[in-house]
Amino acid sequence: MLFRSIFTIALAFSATSNAANESISVQYLAPKDQSEKLILNEIKQSGVNETLIELSNSLMPFNQPLVIEYGSDDGPLYDPEKHVVQMPYSFYEEALSYFIKNKYEEKYGKSAQLGAVDTMLHTLIHEAGHAYIADQNIPILGKEEDAVDNLAAILMIDYVENGDAAAISAADMFAFESDDRPDYYDFGEYIDEHSFDLQRYFSTLCLVYGSDPEKHAALLDEVENDYLAERKDFCVYQYQSISQNWHHYLKQPETVE
Repeated sequence: MLFRSIFTIALAFSATSNAANESISVQYLAPKDQSEKLILNEIKQSGVNETLIELSNSLMPFNQPLVIEYGSDDGPLYDPEKHVVQMPYSFYEEALSYFIKNKYEEKYGKSAQLGAVDTMLHTLIHEAGHAYIADQNIPILGKEEDAVDNLAAILMIDYVENGDAAAISAADMFAFESDDRPDYYDFGEYIDEHSFDLQRYFSTLCLVYGSDPEKHAALLDEVENDYLAERKDFCVYQYQSISQNWHHYLKQPETVE
């Protein structure tokens, strides 16, 4: 059977994996102030980079090594010309502020810091997904942004310890951002490559629910009763379909007795 914990996978690969053959490297630009220094330390201690690297080594190795660059002015984004994922230090700070503002620990019993780390992991996998599509010339029929959202959720659910809970935190971040917007959408949002934040929220919850309907029985209770049963059935199908489709392009993971 497959280990679901990425940290267990990391141990399994520790004998053969090293900096020389890792397909992702991490770079930190010099912090501009004390706040960015603190964020840099938080990121280093969070384990998100190690998790992303192990996911890449075991499931989606790159032909051209990918660089994760922290401290960029732009982003989060994947720059296809440089084959670099740019991640501003401010992204963690912004995510943390959303979880604090929404009293995440009080409402859900999970610290705002962990919610921000979960969001950062989802975002890193999302942007690395763009890079993997380019690196492997994977055909995408539909919105690529939706495809890599799905990839991030699937990898977290299937391979990261407590990844289902982490994916829910990342989904909550989409909901927080949606709540901060006006009740209407600007014209530019209708032609944007991303789906609306609230759509991204429910799409991620749908995959988490579909992965284990018994464990997450109450996860879709926000959906109106008229649609709930149908949506639950769809989410089970959606998880199975998207997981199978992405694994067609992912490396076959190691198995253990």
